[in-house]
Amino acid sequence: MNEQTKKLRQLRLTIILTSIFGLISFFSITVKTFAWGVGGTTLLYILLYPTFLLSTILIIVKVRLGYFLTLLTAFTYAILLTREVGKYLIFNFHNNVLFWVLLLPYFTFLTLIPLTAIFLTTDFKFAKTVKLTSIIVAIGIFIFSIAERFNKDYSDSIFVDAEINEQGQIKLNCKPGFADSRTFIVTTNLKGIEKQIKKYGEFYQGSYFLQNTKIKKNFRFSKLRSITLTKIGDNIISPQLTWTTKEIKGDVDFLQP
Repeated sequence: MNEQTKKLRQLRLTIILTSIFGLISFFSITVKTFAWGVGGTTLLYILLYPTFLLSTILIIVKVRLGYFLTLLTAFTYAILLTREVGKYLIFNFHNNVLFWVLLLPYFTFLTLIPLTAIFLTTDFKFAKTVKLTSIIVAIGIFIFSIAERFNKDYSDSIFVDAEINEQGQIKLNCKPGFADSRTFIVTTNLKGIEKQIKKYGEFYQGSYFLQNTKIKKNFRFSKLRSITLTKIGDNIISPQLTWTTKEIKGDVDFLQP
């Protein structure tokens, strides 16, 4: 057995073991996705897992197509998980469960990208270039998961208790829900907003209850920078109001994604 053949066998074994680990570690999220869904990508998640299982079996029985399927599946999984991984790394890194069911599978898929690319191009003239490129792509995907959080908007819904005094000053008491004690306060005196609050709010004991108020939260990594009021229920607010953290008083911890 020459050195090249030995290296290919070792690489093939590494790919098989890595794929099996990925199948086991990502099984729980796949089942959860099947049961609850994850929006528009639900079907893709559900289809990818059996494809990944098939590709692993094909590699085990030495069918070359398996490597192409594994490369495609690993790349797709890595792209799909990038947003959730970025959120985990910035906001939920203390969550040990997510480390095992999200971060480890993610690194598994990133690892499979260069492994399969290297295996498929071993005899190619530009094998070294492909190797370097595939490693850069895998690392780049991971870096992007964090870098995109540098300046990112998140949507949320809150309950607002709006008070309007005789001078037209509007005080918005904002909470996660009606009965929640966590509150932050912002103020404004825009007449146009006063009219919309009175139109869409529910008047009760001197104030207006604004159910399901939509806001946009801007974060730089894990630090809140501003919030913007965008809708009252399904009604778009015009003009949309933005407050920086210096203008917000109270508890804003619940605004973290």
